[in-house]
Amino acid sequence: MDKFPKFIIETDSELGDCLILSKCTYHKDLVIDKDRVKGGGWYNLKANIFTFYGDSHDFGSAKMEDIKCCIIKGNVFTNPYLTHSIVHKYRFVYDTQSELIPLN
Repeated sequence: MDKFPKFIIETDSELGDCLILSKCTYHKDLVIDKDRVKGGGWYNLKANIFTFYGDSHDFGSAKMEDIKCCIIKGNVFTNPYLTHSIVHKYRFVYDTQSELIPLN
């Protein structure tokens, strides 16, 4: 099956809300506990800038404010084990379909 660039926001008992992104077939492939997922969507990575957009068929859309909060707290990970935050290596923006809003 094909893999696509997707993300979710899931609440961790120690870290709080965490942005988890990876290429996967389904958003549920990124989840540790589906009852703690706030939403998800898609991303595009180009020139060290992650652009978030869209929604998850499994969990609905993530709020831009929740995405920004994860970035500010440094809780951005490329795996569900929540190790090695990538927040300091990239820039992040949210695409509203009419404008790109910087998140960090």
